[in-house]
Amino acid sequence: MRIIVTSGLAFVQLSKLSVYCATKSLFHSFSYSLRHILKLRNIEVIEIIPPALNIDLGGMGLHDGQPAVSDFVDAVFQQMKEEKSEITFGFSEIVAKANPETIQAILAGMNPEFS
Repeated sequence: MRIIVTSGLAFVQLSKLSVYCATKSLFHSFSYSLRHILKLRNIEVIEIIPPALNIDLGGMGLHDGQPAVSDFVDAVFQQMKEEKSEITFGFSEIVAKANPETIQAILAGMNPEFS
């Protein structure tokens, strides 16, 4: 089993974190390809796609309105039990399943300077 951690920002880009978003997009694509290549060898590839969580990444209080890490961890283990290959939660679930129109609306909200 191989586990790769990406981000909900692999699906929608936050302009001020362009390099971070680009690398997460790359790893999302890589995870998808690797999953299919290694399937022939019976090696499972799981992508964990977290959203922003209530931690102090980027500064104290910046993510106070985000979900608790414990809720995310519970969701990860539940989805692993369900044998999902892409594990999402909250915002990352929304963007991973979104259609192009929804993605555009989310992008506009996240990057108002470009709307």
